[in-house]
Amino acid sequence: MERTGRFVAAPLLAVLIAAALLLAVGLFPTDLPASSEPSFLDTIFDNRGVIWASRLLLVSAAAVLAFGGVFIVASTVVRMKNGDWLRRAGPFEVSETAADEIEGEAEFWRDLSLAQKEEVAGLTERLNGSDELIERLRTLIDDD
Repeated sequence: MERTGRFVAAPLLAVLIAAALLLAVGLFPTDLPASSEPSFLDTIFDNRGVIWASRLLLVSAAAVLAFGGVFIVASTVVRMKNGDWLRRAGPFEVSETAADEIEGEAEFWRDLSLAQKEEVAGLTERLNGSDELIERLRTLIDDD
């Protein structure tokens, strides 16, 4: 098991490093437009290293935001699947008493539905008994 993990991890790591290098090389600017009257920003961005670093920064920020979003959605789905209540999200927090009240209400309605199912089952048995009694009476009336 450990050996197959190494066989998978090594090529995957090599592919990721190669992709990162290709991305870094692809982001390097080739031509810089010349400006007849350069402003302060034109002077700053007249250097290929500055443009390359700013492009890397933007791509890195986009990657961090994308992975963060995927992590948040995946962890929320897993918590929902496990039945965990979301009690805190950033600065917002649900108090324990409110969460306990909600859980208590859910338990109340669950118990009530079970009681109603039992009552329905009892009424169904009584109805079947009544149907049998009516059938017997009909056969007795028809025989006379």
